[in-house]
Amino acid sequence: MKLYSNPASPFARKCRIIIQELEIRCEIVDVDARNDETLRRINPLKKIPALVLDDGSVLFDSPVICEYLNHIGGGKLYPGMSILRGSAGRWKSLGLQALGDGIMDAAVATRYQVIQPPEDQNAAFIARYAADIGGGLDALERVTFQDPPTIGEISVACALGYLDFRFADLGWRAGHPKLAAWYETFSTKYPSMKDTAPPRA
Repeated sequence: MKLYSNPASPFARKCRIIIQELEIRCEIVDVDARNDETLRRINPLKKIPALVLDDGSVLFDSPVICEYLNHIGGGKLYPGMSILRGSAGRWKSLGLQALGDGIMDAAVATRYQVIQPPEDQNAAFIARYAADIGGGLDALERVTFQDPPTIGEISVACALGYLDFRFADLGWRAGHPKLAAWYETFSTKYPSMKDTAPPRA
């Protein structure tokens, strides 16, 4: 298998963490999704991550890839459903993944805005994305995270790591002490978090 990725992508980072945690054999191919037109031959949407399977078929979108990797790697990152227990754990995990991915979406979109010349930036979009990020962080401050972690915790950690990487001056920890304490523990506990950290600017 080959994972088309980029060290700066928080969405690809989710996949790389699972690959490492579950010891899956997979080649990591770094690409520049914005400027490499050859990526469109792999993913018609020209986005990363994209996972090329051994039979040549392709999976894309990080939630799909992560669930596939968990399946083939025998992972337990997606709580199962049982006739003897409620399914709240699964839905909480998937809900956390969606919240983390939503923060990543807003943060990546903000990044694309702020690297444009000032005359090409859209202040309304930037304000909307900032509100989305702030709302997501406020919601996460009220969450009790699971241990061992699920795909939800991994997604949230990747979102927070991306904020630190691209928006170090945001100061999100000041208003979210519980979230900050959890992230400090999580980001140092797992070698895969350290090994997949985005490059220093």
